[in-house]
Amino acid sequence: MEIVVPEKVLFETNVYTVENDLKAKKGRVRITEERILFESSEEVKITHVSAIKNLKIQKDNKVGYLLSGMILLAASSLLLSFVPRIDSFLSAMIFFVLPVAMLGISFLLIYWWKLTRSYFLAITVDYGREFRIRSKSFEDLLEIANAVELVRIGAVKKLTQKKNGEAKTLSYL
Repeated sequence: MEIVVPEKVLFETNVYTVENDLKAKKGRVRITEERILFESSEEVKITHVSAIKNLKIQKDNKVGYLLSGMILLAASSLLLSFVPRIDSFLSAMIFFVLPVAMLGISFLLIYWWKLTRSYFLAITVDYGREFRIRSKSFEDLLEIANAVELVRIGAVKKLTQKKNGEAKTLSYL
């Protein structure tokens, strides 16, 4: 089901992100002359352009995954350095099986960090509420922020072009 907006859509784009559950999620951002619509499979948010107070693009590194992966990698390499001294089943479990498992988990954590790090556009509106649009691509968020700024300052309404004797309103792109 699609939300119908009464105004002309000036800018529309899709954003993609990979969340913590490793599911790729897709959302759509539509900007009209008065509203911004954020649609995803789970929720729809609508805000007025005049209510926007601040736009901010940040990188969400999720450094915890990287740090824990590096710590486990260092610990497993330290334990694997004792492999030549294995002489019993218990020492084999401690100095070979456990470090190999830690090594696998550390590589998974580092891969997870690489896969889930992204950027987000934080839009602060009246009363301190904040909307976040998350995307793997910085350029997509920059395009959205530029379109919002053009609508906020009213530049989109002023962009007219004479072509073949008729006036056309230009959109952002």
